[in-house]
Amino acid sequence: MAMWTTPPDRISGVWRAYRHTDRRFQPLWYGGRTSSVIQESGRWHEEGADVAQYLSLSINGAWAERCRYESIRDDRRRLEDRRMLWELLVQDDDIADLSTFDSYRACGLAPETALGPHDLSQPLAVELVEAGYRGVLSPSAAFDQADAINLTLFGERLEDHHHVAMPRPEDNPRPGLFIPVLTITEAGSPTEFAMQHTCYRPGHHRTFAAWCKMNGYSPVK
Repeated sequence: MAMWTTPPDRISGVWRAYRHTDRRFQPLWYGGRTSSVIQESGRWHEEGADVAQYLSLSINGAWAERCRYESIRDDRRRLEDRRMLWELLVQDDDIADLSTFDSYRACGLAPETALGPHDLSQPLAVELVEAGYRGVLSPSAAFDQADAINLTLFGERLEDHHHVAMPRPEDNPRPGLFIPVLTITEAGSPTEFAMQHTCYRPGHHRTFAAWCKMNGYSPVK
């Protein structure tokens, strides 16, 4: 039996997205179970089962993910941390629109699934994949700002580095596989704004708390 009462809307679109990485690595994951480098479990996949592409729809959203993951809370650590920052042009179909807490609720899903422990969202990811969704838009757990959204793509994609500027979407012959990428910086640090607006584990997500108060919703404990 599906976790949802109503399937999430399927949307197609073009998104400019952002991701940080170690300077030794490319921004996307591929290889699945055959790669010697295994992607650790995340909100929308389990380690060893497949890969997922975790992207933010803003630069500060990407840096907030880094601050949350490494618990970067002061300027010394923030400025010492050096990462690649990438811009990606994603063009895809069948993306599950769970971009707001309202959309979770409209589907009969608990909105806290977007923010809570990964064992809440991983089963939902399995069901989305089985239903033919190629990715999911969902509120950011790390970047505690209104309208902060992450885009996660299920499965493998490949980087297209053959551009000095971001191409037009219509110039991509296979947008479901290839994603144009540009390097924003090779040695960037999280911004102060991102650090100040990061929701650290197991912290209080103020944006979600405000939504709960406005909608009279009590998260399941």
